[in-house]
Amino acid sequence: MKPEKTEFQDDKTGARVIQLTDEPCINHPLYYLANSFGPDSSELVFASNRNGRYDLYVVELLSGEIRQLSDVDGVYPFSGNVVGGNVFYTTDKGLVYRNSLLDGRTDELAARPGSGLGEVTVNATGDLGCCLITDEGKAGLLVFRTDGSDTSVILDGARALYHPQFHPTDPTLLIYSADPPDPRLWTVRIDGSEDRCFYANQSDEWFVHETFLGPTDRVIVSCWHRGLLEVHLKTGTIRTIREFSAWHISANPAGDRIVCDTHLPDIGLCLIDPETGDCEPLCHPNATNQGFQWSEPTPLVADGEGPGWATMTETVSAESAYGPQWSHPHPSFSPNGKWVSYTSDHTGHPQVYVVEVP
Repeated sequence: MKPEKTEFQDDKTGARVIQLTDEPCINHPLYYLANSFGPDSSELVFASNRNGRYDLYVVELLSGEIRQLSDVDGVYPFSGNVVGGNVFYTTDKGLVYRNSLLDGRTDELAARPGSGLGEVTVNATGDLGCCLITDEGKAGLLVFRTDGSDTSVILDGARALYHPQFHPTDPTLLIYSADPPDPRLWTVRIDGSEDRCFYANQSDEWFVHETFLGPTDRVIVSCWHRGLLEVHLKTGTIRTIREFSAWHISANPAGDRIVCDTHLPDIGLCLIDPETGDCEPLCHPNATNQGFQWSEPTPLVADGEGPGWATMTETVSAESAYGPQWSHPHPSFSPNGKWVSYTSDHTGHPQVYVVEVP
């Protein structure tokens, strides 16, 4: 496809920014808790409904050349995750797919017809994947082998849960999120054992958007309306990294830098030193940052499939409780740590951007 890229400098920080898409439709990288970049960080996978339905596409950062990757019905646009030379994703048909970035080969890895599925996480050894599964209003975690040989469901109906993430070095350990009235932060083994809350946030601690800080047991989390925190997975020890309007957060692979977008107030994308809390402005996406609940003092309480599930599968184009998700920047590092991807709808349509990390 014809390149759509334009390049400019952020008008406040001078950072190099590349806009990679320009179609008047919905375009965005994969979910910020997953990886959107190819192994050498030279290309990026994004979701777009430019052909009347959502599919996954690949864009070369420097040339801007775009090619279509997926060609299946019902792709969940925020479900993908690039691991090695493959992208894993789910569909509204209850299917888990893997596509090769090299030759485009498509493999079906798991099938749960009639169920809803969320974003995919893959373990450190590459042999297991996991995603949210919902069925008849109840949520669980679908664990599957990446060779397509087996699937199982754990925590079926246990609570309103979502956002599973494999531990960066322990291949049988997951963390996942739960909605109020349950505490937010949980961990479990792939067989459903050792299911426990590793920090019970209180009613005045609105925790969102947790993820691992590099290849460690340290979990970073946004305490909404307060700041960026760290919780130790094993001990539950908590500390404040920095008090400010951190929103969606992710760490580089080494765990020595955090990037976040900000909201209420929006001061742009920021780079944070996790040890000192020092903050450096990166760029200013000027996204619309929709979602009426963010201005409230407390989150919604889970009802049925839960707000988290609604967030991942939304098809709304108007403002909702926490979105639309494509109106949020969702910054995320490339594997080499030299780029950060994000979304901005400031032009009237959400588009894919990368900014060079100084």
